[in-house]
Amino acid sequence: MHNPLPSFPAVRGIAIALAAFSLAMFLPTAHAAGRGIEPPPAAETADDPAYKKAIDEGLAEYDARHFEEARILFRRAHEISPNARTFRGIGMTSFELRDYVSAVHNLSAAMQDERKPLSSGKRQHTLELLARSRMFVDVYILTVSPKNAQVLVDGHAPEYESDGTLMFGFGSHTIEVRAPGMVPRTLPLDVRGGQRKELPVSLEPVPVAPKAAPEAAPVATATEPLPPTVSNGGAIAWLIAGGATALLAGGAGYYLYTRQTQLDNCHNPTPGLQCTNESSMKTWRNVALGMTIGAGTAALTMALIGILSWESGPAPSQAPSAFNCMVSPLGISCGSTF
Repeated sequence: MHNPLPSFPAVRGIAIALAAFSLAMFLPTAHAAGRGIEPPPAAETADDPAYKKAIDEGLAEYDARHFEEARILFRRAHEISPNARTFRGIGMTSFELRDYVSAVHNLSAAMQDERKPLSSGKRQHTLELLARSRMFVDVYILTVSPKNAQVLVDGHAPEYESDGTLMFGFGSHTIEVRAPGMVPRTLPLDVRGGQRKELPVSLEPVPVAPKAAPEAAPVATATEPLPPTVSNGGAIAWLIAGGATALLAGGAGYYLYTRQTQLDNCHNPTPGLQCTNESSMKTWRNVALGMTIGAGTAALTMALIGILSWESGPAPSQAPSAFNCMVSPLGISCGSTF
């Protein structure tokens, strides 16, 4: 005898039960995949409570699109227990924050870390996100000369990749290269993403100012002394004074002549006339005589002084000499120096 086949209603009930069981198992996994962050499996429930708390809070902040807060929480969990999943959480939040260099670093580490490794689905998603992140960074192969030159990137020491290259995120950056005795250089970079470039930087020595040529010692040359300046103002004054005194002597002489004539007429008067002032006439004659002699003597003395004190300057080929005269109450004294 053959066993009777189950009735159609029974088969339908079994199918519905299997579908309900499959739906109950699939919904949590689908929800977690939609969030992008893989929830910890049941085996991780024994993890450090602080780690589990940081992961749960990070997931909540990520779902709320609070990416900065989520990255802080994933980094806290990473400090407690670093693994591939914490690297991935940091990398995904860095991508959302447009920190593409950090995204590349952390997503690459998530692919390589064997602690709590990613599932195949999460690995594929991580690879896709890593490829997108690399589209927004440039890689530079920097070579500097001299080798001991100091390099600064945006004012800070650079973080070189494992292969010695430098990675720059999307936007503007500055590279400074300095070395002792060299002219520093500053290079602006405008990163557009997805490029790999070589960047050689050579510094030039600081130009040395040319030394000033020593001043030549002055050459002594024989020069003839300039002749002394000749000034005859004093001699001219003596000559003028002598001339004026000579005029005075001339006037006194004329007055003496008139008085002497009158005195002679008084001695031989014209018949019928009588001289009554002979003594007065003698007195005035004597006065005129003294004035004439004194003025004439003074005029001659002044003229002599003017002539003797006249300077014509020494001859160029002869040593200078001087002949000086001095007038004193006792007379004239002259002397010469050679």
